[in-house]
Amino acid sequence: MNIIRVLLSIIIITTLYPVSGAHQALSGQGSRFVYSQLRFAGDWDPYPETFPQIRRYFDKTTSVEVYPERRILNVSDEKLYRSPFLVLTGRGSFPEFSGEDIDRLRRYIEGGGLLFIDTCSDRAFEESADRLIRRVFPRKSYKRIPDDHAVYRSFYLVYYVSGRTLNLPYLEGIETGGRLGVIKTSNDLLGIWPRDSLGNWRYSLSPGRHDQRKEAVKLTLNLLMYSVSGTYKSDPVHQPHIKEKLGR
Repeated sequence: MNIIRVLLSIIIITTLYPVSGAHQALSGQGSRFVYSQLRFAGDWDPYPETFPQIRRYFDKTTSVEVYPERRILNVSDEKLYRSPFLVLTGRGSFPEFSGEDIDRLRRYIEGGGLLFIDTCSDRAFEESADRLIRRVFPRKSYKRIPDDHAVYRSFYLVYYVSGRTLNLPYLEGIETGGRLGVIKTSNDLLGIWPRDSLGNWRYSLSPGRHDQRKEAVKLTLNLLMYSVSGTYKSDPVHQPHIKEKLGR
């Protein structure tokens, strides 16, 4: 299985680099994956311990090279356009972005960037984030990401959408240019990663299914790989094997 994962990672990288023109402007740091997070006026960083845990697991599980530091950005930062994967998370409501920032965020997403929104299961934050996206894409709305979408099989086969909580049994997304430009979870996915100084999980799960953390870990990795691989696993050549694995 480990050999298969390594080969898959190599295939993804060699197939998708160099990438299309829109994504070339969002190429990160060479062929390295860059984990970027958006800073804003408010509680923008509820889980500062998450990235080191994700990076260690990503390094151990795949052959994709990860940029060693989390990239923290404001919307006005020029590095935004060199950061193909961008996390927006937080707690509580936050002030509305300026019109200029809305335009920059729209250009970022339409130019090939992927915005991942984790609401931390916080209603006030989710309402602010939803208002933001309505301004970015006033003619679009969130749609349920179907169960057969590539994001659920870009690396692992994800059997259900998990997180620290299980508020919604699916991811939501907004498509632009024939691909997902925004993905949202309401299940506090990033909250499953932090550990305390003794290595114990910092936050308990609700309701605490036996495989809840495992499926959340798989989904996290799939999201990162999807930002690299796009629709790779939607290729019809993979469908018979995937259906067999899912028991369909």
